[in-house]
Amino acid sequence: MSLAATLTAPKTLVMQDRPAAQAGPGEVVIAVEHAGVCGTDLALYSGDYSVPLPLVCGHEFVGRVTATGEKVDTNWKGHRVTAEINNTCTAYRSPTPCRACQRGMPSHCQTRTVTGIISKDGAFAEEVVVPAGVLHRIPDGIDPIAATLIEPLAAALQTFVMTPPKETDVVAVLGPGRLGILIVFVAAVVHGLDVIAVSRSESKRTRALEYGAALACAPEQAGDIVRGQSAGLGADIVIDATGQPQGFAEALGLVRPRGTISAKTTCGLPAQGLDMTRLVVDELCVQGSRCGPFAPAVNILEQHQDRLKTLITSVQPLQNAHAAIESAFHENKVVLSMQK
Repeated sequence: MSLAATLTAPKTLVMQDRPAAQAGPGEVVIAVEHAGVCGTDLALYSGDYSVPLPLVCGHEFVGRVTATGEKVDTNWKGHRVTAEINNTCTAYRSPTPCRACQRGMPSHCQTRTVTGIISKDGAFAEEVVVPAGVLHRIPDGIDPIAATLIEPLAAALQTFVMTPPKETDVVAVLGPGRLGILIVFVAAVVHGLDVIAVSRSESKRTRALEYGAALACAPEQAGDIVRGQSAGLGADIVIDATGQPQGFAEALGLVRPRGTISAKTTCGLPAQGLDMTRLVVDELCVQGSRCGPFAPAVNILEQHQDRLKTLITSVQPLQNAHAAIESAFHENKVVLSMQK
């Protein structure tokens, strides 16, 4: 039997003993060691992000491969791994891929499931089943708890894959929380950009400065500070990582003409304050991005894990999943541990 924390209705988690997982063709079974709680998990849990239930949430995880299905290299067994979340034609190596996969867009596969989010049980469980095509090995030198940051770190990297920055760009990050602080780090440390972090929380502003932001301010100060850093023009790139529907309107007030708003919020609620006239007159680009490249995320974590691991504020047992998820609404980063 295998224990899982199953979301059966909004804010209702049931601890279930399930039959041992089985790997289908092209799949592996992973014994989950640790799984991070992210903003999307909280939106699913609260019911703001509506998906078919019941569902085992959790998509930021690390564990060891315990079984392999047909057409999977048995050498995966025993390796510590993490996994991308989109289960696609490409991931299953389908001989008849969909149009999106044919066009090199597997994260938008027309038949995909999404681990822990859409039609595929996730990692708030002792076992999870994923296609072998999404696996990434964890180097021996990476702490397994820190490895739960690989998926959100990849998402932070994707922000700048979709919106490649210039060296002189001024970047404003709204909401330096679970994902936003990684975006601050990637923008400042990896890309060497001038970053302004915007948050109502003094502690988050202080932390943003520690993770590379040049300046940090409250929302009511952001307009003046951004204009001061950009000769009055506005930020070249404004990233909405607030997790709130009003974040887009805040971003709209800070971006320069012909600048880019990068949308990272997946709260499940419609954006507030979408001014189409402003969008058109200022010739703005709105760029969404979500899942990112794992290989560079693994490399960055390996180089900076001591610094990044401090973002994890608590590690709690799977049996306490309900309390852990509730606490994640107030903590920066909660990790569930399946190790006994």
